[in-house]
Amino acid sequence: MRLMDRHPEVDLERLLQSFVPPPRFQSATFATYRPDPRYPSQTLAKERLRRWIKDRPRGFLRPRLPGPQGIYLDGGFGVGKTHLLVAAYWEAPGPKAFLTFEELTYTLGLMGLREGARRFAALRYLFLDEFELDDPGNAQMITHFLALTMDRGLRVATTSNTPPGALGEGRFNAEQFKHQIQSLARRFAVERIEGEDFRHRDPDRFPEPLSDCRLLALYREDPRRKTLDAFPELLAHLRALHPIRYRYLLDGVEAVYLQGLEAIPDQNDALRFVHFVDQVYNLGVDLRASGVPLKEVFPETYRHGAFAKKYGRALSRLAELLG
Repeated sequence: MRLMDRHPEVDLERLLQSFVPPPRFQSATFATYRPDPRYPSQTLAKERLRRWIKDRPRGFLRPRLPGPQGIYLDGGFGVGKTHLLVAAYWEAPGPKAFLTFEELTYTLGLMGLREGARRFAALRYLFLDEFELDDPGNAQMITHFLALTMDRGLRVATTSNTPPGALGEGRFNAEQFKHQIQSLARRFAVERIEGEDFRHRDPDRFPEPLSDCRLLALYREDPRRKTLDAFPELLAHLRALHPIRYRYLLDGVEAVYLQGLEAIPDQNDALRFVHFVDQVYNLGVDLRASGVPLKEVFPETYRHGAFAKKYGRALSRLAELLG
């Protein structure tokens, strides 16, 4: 079976039903979060987020509380931000939704801003993972969306690798949208989480990909529901699909085998592969690969550019998946 032969369709109702934490984080609770004692901010963020959930308005009118209506978990990859966000989701009363920033922008595009804001404003809580502003259109739409929903009582918790005041820097002329970004930032209390990537302590050591012969042998022996694709063909297929479909591309798949990892010469393709890796990781799908070492997949100019944190997260997750 090949991923490139799959062409998933995503309608609005299917999308709306998927707004829950992904399989990898089903057991993520405040009790299972293990703060690193070397970084007190991890314990502090856990306590403040839990208190933010408990200090909730009651009743239908949902009066605004004196505390922050939004909470923003800012920190590097691998420090447990998504774990804490999911833990808060489990403790929060409904109605509520958990989704990524990519899913939110796509949903608003399908519904229209006004209808999307109307539906989300009916929730008590929105948990938004991987908040980022990649272009001016997103900056305007999300600022307006949060104004329409949070002013009606919606409480929002989000994670990001970027402080709210620095959103959009290096990706578009954020100075032109300074007012919108500052307006957005004022809606959140920021919790900065320090720490190291829990997946691997040495950023310069990665597991080696398999040889083609070993990869194909493992594929033949694997009894699970699995796919096998040549890496360049997978990139071409991802190019033909909106990233929101990558999640459904993996429906029912237990293991993905990629043959011939190589350097990705186009940054748009590289960012698509980053999003694909996120989906493989979040869905708990196993990954096996042959080809070049992981550090060569994303050229150095990408790893030190505007999307450096995305590539760092992808390499961290790839190291865990392939290790």
